[in-house]
Amino acid sequence: MSVTTKGGDKGQTSLFSGERVGKDDIRIETLGTGDELVSNLGELKFILPKYAGTIERIQKNIFTINSHCADSSGEKFIPAEGEVEFLEEFIRSGEKQLDLKGFIIPSENIRAAKTDICRTICRRFERRLISLSACANVNAAVLKYVNRLSDFLYILARLVGKESF
Repeated sequence: MSVTTKGGDKGQTSLFSGERVGKDDIRIETLGTGDELVSNLGELKFILPKYAGTIERIQKNIFTINSHCADSSGEKFIPAEGEVEFLEEFIRSGEKQLDLKGFIIPSENIRAAKTDICRTICRRFERRLISLSACANVNAAVLKYVNRLSDFLYILARLVGKESF
């Protein structure tokens, strides 16, 4: 199998259904943002080896969500039951360890800063999903998961910002 198909040379690409859409279609823009998040999370795994398993779990969920976005019916590829709760439990646990007061300037250390970069990409991914939902079927569970994920990344950044290395 070749990576180069030449099928996109004129600015079009295919969805799961085989339907051709422009590479600037909101669905493709959403997929690209999800892909950017997965890639940055991949780097974060090496920066935060303590959380590598959790981060990989999240990457797999983003792959699932990207598959959901590439499915023009919007009926397939929903994060598994319990994934939102997994994030919420981490958030609750982290909040108990932190003294959160207002906004912060991300700068505690390089690990926290990289986690905050992932958080901001996640927020953009959420905005792209909202834009996509205006013209396509995006499952509410997908939106909920990505919203919680940005909260998770915020808490993770604050936790690793407290750690010395």
